[in-house]
Amino acid sequence: MATDLRERAGALAPLAALLFLAGSAGAVDPPSITQQGIAFTPRAVTIKVGQQVLFRNEDPFGHNVYSPNMESIFDIGLQEPGTETPVTFSVAGEITIQCRIHPKMRAKVTVVP
Repeated sequence: MATDLRERAGALAPLAALLFLAGSAGAVDPPSITQQGIAFTPRAVTIKVGQQVLFRNEDPFGHNVYSPNMESIFDIGLQEPGTETPVTFSVAGEITIQCRIHPKMRAKVTVVP
């Protein structure tokens, strides 16, 4: 009987692996906004409430990414070159993203329910 159970378990292993892969296929990395050439790229992303945006600094100097929006205020401080910082957005709305060091840098995160 033990041999029969092992054979059945062995036969089900490929199916279990496929189900695991199918379940993980829906997993998506958070969208990212890159700082490069004193600009945000892309300039707009849309996410769902509770989702993160990853801010990546690919410039050779620091940036200070923040949002002045009352419903979603954040400030990640000085972000050094080559670093990335995730920010979670928990309120729906259109969030303005700016850099305190380079005021012309602007992006938008649209957060939908």
